[in-house]
Amino acid sequence: MKLVLILAGPYSSCENTQQIWNMECLKYHIELDVISLEDENGQGLAKQLNLKSFPALIVDTTVIAVGHPDKHTAERIIADLRMARKEI
Repeated sequence: MKLVLILAGPYSSCENTQQIWNMECLKYHIELDVISLEDENGQGLAKQLNLKSFPALIVDTTVIAVGHPDKHTAERIIADLRMARKEI
């Protein structure tokens, strides 16, 4: 499984969010690509998915989280995602 995190830019809140998602993905051996909204790829993906809120965490073409989660929320989201993927 591979996740994509789109960040609004080089803001401290985005950096904190990136660290939280990085830690959770590392814990569960999930690949995480980080893209900035300032980047052409980030703009294209945001437009494709009609995103209006950032940061956004995406799996395949589905947004699974937006905003700045705390560690426990991120952990729950990743655990739920892993369980859902195992059921498929």
